[in-house]
Amino acid sequence: MKLSNLDPLIPLMELKAKFMKLPEDYSVDEGELIEFLSQRRWPDRNRRIDRTTFWRWRNDNKIEHQKSFGKLDILKLCQICDHYRLDGTRNQYLTMVNHTPDLPVKK
Repeated sequence: MKLSNLDPLIPLMELKAKFMKLPEDYSVDEGELIEFLSQRRWPDRNRRIDRTTFWRWRNDNKIEHQKSFGKLDILKLCQICDHYRLDGTRNQYLTMVNHTPDLPVKK
Protein backbone atom coordinates (compact mmCIF):
# COMPACT_ATOMS: atom_id res chain seq x y z
CA MET A 1 0.00 0.00 0.00
CA LYS A 2 1.31 3.43 -0.90
CA LEU A 3 0.55 6.30 1.44
CA SER A 4 -0.33 8.42 -1.59
CA ASN A 5 -3.37 6.16 -2.13
CA LEU A 6 -4.80 7.18 1.25
CA ASP A 7 -6.76 10.27 2.16
CA PRO A 8 -4.13 12.40 3.95
CA LEU A 9 -6.69 13.32 6.61
CA ILE A 10 -7.54 9.72 7.51
CA PRO A 11 -8.09 9.54 11.29
CA LEU A 12 -5.24 7.90 13.19
CA MET A 13 -7.41 5.01 14.37
CA GLU A 14 -8.47 4.21 10.79
CA LEU A 15 -4.85 4.42 9.63
CA LYS A 16 -3.83 2.08 12.45
CA ALA A 17 -6.58 -0.37 11.42
CA LYS A 18 -5.31 -0.35 7.83
CA PHE A 19 -1.74 -0.92 9.04
CA MET A 20 -2.86 -3.94 11.09
CA LYS A 21 -3.71 -5.69 7.82
CA LEU A 22 -0.25 -5.08 6.33
CA PRO A 23 2.85 -7.27 6.74
CA GLU A 24 5.03 -6.64 9.80
CA ASP A 25 7.90 -5.37 7.69
CA TYR A 26 5.81 -2.71 5.90
CA SER A 27 7.72 0.53 5.50
CA VAL A 28 7.78 3.67 3.39
CA ASP A 29 10.70 5.81 2.33
CA GLU A 30 11.37 9.26 3.73
CA GLY A 31 10.26 11.13 0.60
CA GLU A 32 6.86 9.41 0.44
CA LEU A 33 6.32 9.99 4.15
CA ILE A 34 7.22 13.68 3.95
CA GLU A 35 4.81 14.11 1.03
CA PHE A 36 1.98 12.42 2.98
CA LEU A 37 2.70 14.44 6.14
CA SER A 38 2.82 17.67 4.10
CA GLN A 39 -0.64 16.98 2.68
CA ARG A 40 -1.88 16.07 6.17
CA ARG A 41 -0.40 19.21 7.75
CA TRP A 42 -1.66 21.63 5.07
CA PRO A 43 -4.57 19.94 3.25
CA ASP A 44 -5.64 23.13 1.43
CA ARG A 45 -2.18 24.31 0.39
CA ASN A 46 0.66 23.07 -1.72
CA ARG A 47 3.26 23.45 1.05
CA ARG A 48 5.92 20.93 1.95
CA ILE A 49 7.37 20.08 5.35
CA ASP A 50 11.03 21.04 5.34
CA ARG A 51 13.78 18.67 6.43
CA THR A 52 14.47 20.55 9.68
CA THR A 53 10.84 20.23 10.76
CA PHE A 54 10.80 16.54 9.80
CA TRP A 55 13.99 15.90 11.79
CA ARG A 56 12.58 17.75 14.81
CA TRP A 57 9.35 15.72 14.64
CA ARG A 58 11.38 12.54 14.32
CA ASN A 59 13.59 13.48 17.27
CA ASP A 60 10.59 14.51 19.41
CA ASN A 61 9.20 11.00 18.85
CA LYS A 62 12.56 9.30 19.50
CA ILE A 63 12.70 7.91 15.97
CA GLU A 64 16.25 7.15 14.91
CA HIS A 65 17.77 8.54 11.73
CA GLN A 66 16.73 6.25 8.92
CA LYS A 67 15.55 6.36 5.32
CA SER A 68 12.65 3.94 5.74
CA PHE A 69 9.86 4.18 8.30
CA GLY A 70 7.70 1.42 9.75
CA LYS A 71 4.07 1.49 10.80
CA LEU A 72 4.62 2.74 14.37
CA ASP A 73 6.94 5.52 13.16
CA ILE A 74 4.33 6.65 10.63
CA LEU A 75 1.59 6.71 13.27
CA LYS A 76 3.75 8.75 15.64
CA LEU A 77 4.63 11.25 12.91
CA CYS A 78 0.97 11.54 11.88
CA GLN A 79 0.09 12.21 15.52
CA ILE A 80 2.55 15.12 15.79
CA CYS A 81 1.45 16.39 12.40
CA ASP A 82 -2.19 16.44 13.54
CA HIS A 83 -1.18 18.24 16.73
CA TYR A 84 0.44 21.07 14.78
CA ARG A 85 -2.38 21.19 12.20
CA LEU A 86 -4.74 21.94 15.10
CA ASP A 87 -2.47 24.79 16.30
CA GLY A 88 -0.82 22.86 19.10
CA THR A 89 2.55 23.90 20.45
CA ARG A 90 5.75 21.90 20.77
CA ASN A 91 5.68 22.11 24.59
CA GLN A 92 2.12 20.77 24.63
CA TYR A 93 3.11 17.91 22.35
CA LEU A 94 6.20 16.98 24.36
CA THR A 95 4.14 16.99 27.57
CA MET A 96 1.52 14.77 25.93
CA VAL A 97 4.11 12.33 24.52
CA ASN A 98 6.01 12.06 27.80
CA HIS A 99 2.80 11.19 29.67
CA THR A 100 1.18 8.90 27.09
CA PRO A 101 2.28 5.37 26.20
CA ASP A 102 3.28 4.65 22.60
CA LEU A 103 0.54 3.92 20.11
CA PRO A 104 0.34 0.13 20.14
CA VAL A 105 0.64 -1.71 16.84
CA LYS A 106 0.46 -5.48 16.96
CA LYS A 107 3.54 -7.12 15.57
